[in-house]
Amino acid sequence: MKMYWWQEIKKSWIHFVFPATCLYCKESLQPSQAVFCYACASLLELINPQERCPICFDLKKNTFIHKCERCKAFPSLFLRQASAFDYFGPAQTLVKQLKYGNQAHLAKGMAAFLMTQFDRLKWPLPDIIVPVPMSFSHWLKRGYNQSFLLAEEMAKILHIPLFNCLKYTSGNYGQASLNLGQRKQLKQVFKLKKTFQIQDKRVLLIDDVMTTGTTLHKCAEALSEGFPGTLYALTFCRTTVHD
Repeated sequence: MKMYWWQEIKKSWIHFVFPATCLYCKESLQPSQAVFCYACASLLELINPQERCPICFDLKKNTFIHKCERCKAFPSLFLRQASAFDYFGPAQTLVKQLKYGNQAHLAKGMAAFLMTQFDRLKWPLPDIIVPVPMSFSHWLKRGYNQSFLLAEEMAKILHIPLFNCLKYTSGNYGQASLNLGQRKQLKQVFKLKKTFQIQDKRVLLIDDVMTTGTTLHKCAEALSEGFPGTLYALTFCRTTVHD
């Protein structure tokens, strides 16, 4: 009992001398608050899957239809895509701090949100979990791949193998046009490592943010070379919601 009280006093002293602040509003945190104050933590509201297209996870104008018009017109390589949050508020702050703030420890808590959303989606359990890779130069600068950290924590929670089976290759990524050579170059941004066997497996691809969807699509193209059974994609945030 004496040791317990000493630990609490020590924590209070550290908090008094070096007060922690909320990642979002920058107000001082109480010792019982880890990352956000109670007010900002309450803003973390998971996306309601019932309001989104089950294929691409964009907002549906008519919630009674099974899929949006775009998915009807342009079939996806993914059977399902989803995200935990829209990219704003405290959720956006978490991504930025994980990605640019050298706060790799946030991945564990963020993966818990991903797991909660995964459970709400009622998707079948994957056979393998795959992180979206990053360029070597970005890895050297950051020291870690944030998508790998999220995927790793998800794999631990689900007790499912983590396959780091995609590699980022050199290419002028993000500058596609109708030029055939540029299309080929873009396709080669991600490649499936030959040492991994994913044939007939149910694959769950993990990334931190979905913006235009190009990265996920190119990863899906690379994964398709291994003839997987089905492809799913789950991201912590998404930045675009189409009309």
